[in-house]
Amino acid sequence: MNIDPAILLGLQPRMMSVAYRMLGSVADAEDAVQDAFVRLQTAQGVNSPEGFLIRTTTRLCIDRLRERRRKEYVGPWVPEPVETRAGTRDAVLSASLTQAFLMLLERLTPDERAAFLLRTVFDYEYTEIGGVLGKGDAAVRQLVSRARGRLELDDDRRFPVSIARADGLAERFVAACRTGDVKAVEAMLAEDAEAHSDGGGKVSAARVVIRGRDKVARFLTGVFRKRWFQEVGMTTVNGEPGLVFRSGGTVVSVLSVRIEGNVRAVYITVNPDKLGRWAAAEVE
Repeated sequence: MNIDPAILLGLQPRMMSVAYRMLGSVADAEDAVQDAFVRLQTAQGVNSPEGFLIRTTTRLCIDRLRERRRKEYVGPWVPEPVETRAGTRDAVLSASLTQAFLMLLERLTPDERAAFLLRTVFDYEYTEIGGVLGKGDAAVRQLVSRARGRLELDDDRRFPVSIARADGLAERFVAACRTGDVKAVEAMLAEDAEAHSDGGGKVSAARVVIRGRDKVARFLTGVFRKRWFQEVGMTTVNGEPGLVFRSGGTVVSVLSVRIEGNVRAVYITVNPDKLGRWAAAEVE
């Protein structure tokens, strides 16, 4: 099928944005999108390239989610981090890119996740989503409503966002972690703070989510005290303040800070399988 390359180039970022939010993995999202574009090239009678691509990409992502749920993951799972240098101009897309939001989506079934994202984030009509999922409007509305219930969201808000990015707080927080000042770190943490450390069984990491102000403060200062890295620099991870750790020029960890007034959560990725595309992935 012959389609203007400019049209395909324009559709690729949107498909990647959908696939990454569906899967929480850059590598898997790239594979799904590439597969969808290959299928488009060999398809016949396609009236809407975007309609074909969103349907195919979403279905491929649903298949991958179902396959993934049959596998066990070692330790806490954190979405693959992406560097968002300039951020995204759209507030809804920006809020839905955070690791906290992507982890929240793990509560949903694959169909719920697809319906909720396509409707709430990407503004597809219920009829269009029904064509993607092979369901009627009423069934799609039920999926979206059920997803909202599982995510504990009110109808008048799309999903939770940080009150402010508070980069200044993030910098002070990181500085306290680096100096090993447990009390200073505690003072900036929410009482129910969490630390998620994703090693995937490939490298050393906490095998459970660390919860509670005192435990999180001690865990984080301990992480920095070990000095397992040579360089560390501030960056933006999935639209939120973060750090990238390097050793010998190789990225060995990416950390992001979730701020909701105080520091609500810290996400640490050390699984090397999730760091290979750092700074190269393009996700809006």
